[in-house]
Amino acid sequence: MRLNENYLKEQLKHVYWLNGGCCAGKTTMTKKFVAELGFQTLGDDVLKYRPFTNPTEYPALQYPHPGLIWEEWFNRPTDVIFRWLCEIVVEMMEFFVIDLLKMPSDKPIIIDLGIMPEHILPFIPKERMMCLYTSDEEIERLYYFREDHKMILDVINLTSNPAETIKHGNKTMVKFSHEIRNACVNNNIRTLERTPTLGIEEQFRLVREHFAI
Repeated sequence: MRLNENYLKEQLKHVYWLNGGCCAGKTTMTKKFVAELGFQTLGDDVLKYRPFTNPTEYPALQYPHPGLIWEEWFNRPTDVIFRWLCEIVVEMMEFFVIDLLKMPSDKPIIIDLGIMPEHILPFIPKERMMCLYTSDEEIERLYYFREDHKMILDVINLTSNPAETIKHGNKTMVKFSHEIRNACVNNNIRTLERTPTLGIEEQFRLVREHFAI
């Protein structure tokens, strides 16, 4: 599907985008924008879009599914998993943008979604995008133990060596974070590192400052 980029820019000029890797505070910041500033948001519900896809046009969106051999799925080569993570978000964007256009335009929207910036820069300018990231150690410590990832961890615990599976999976999440951050830097998009000493309120202030909100 082809969408006119100038039209999208005009229709989505009230959208702000938190890009970046995992465990960097994107979801926490989004919740604060919604609760304290009255923003709207839109979740990346892959299962909502999957019924409208097919294996030929949307191969990445077909996975994962319950019939997989989880041992093999989680232990694929890092580059293969990374490529799937990138592809699934790109395939989803066709549906995601339509949902954005359907949302009321009288209130600003904050989006929390990590994606290579070239896929959204045509309609979300860098001034309304910010890349949040954190250290490799924080990703390794937190990613699979977040409350919203409990279902993933439950499946990993069915594998023969959950600790090694988590260790292997963390390599992909670290790579994903690095690649998105590097792409944002190359596109002159503002980045902000979440460190253990950076409090939520200070991070919120810095994000708002960048967005001039």
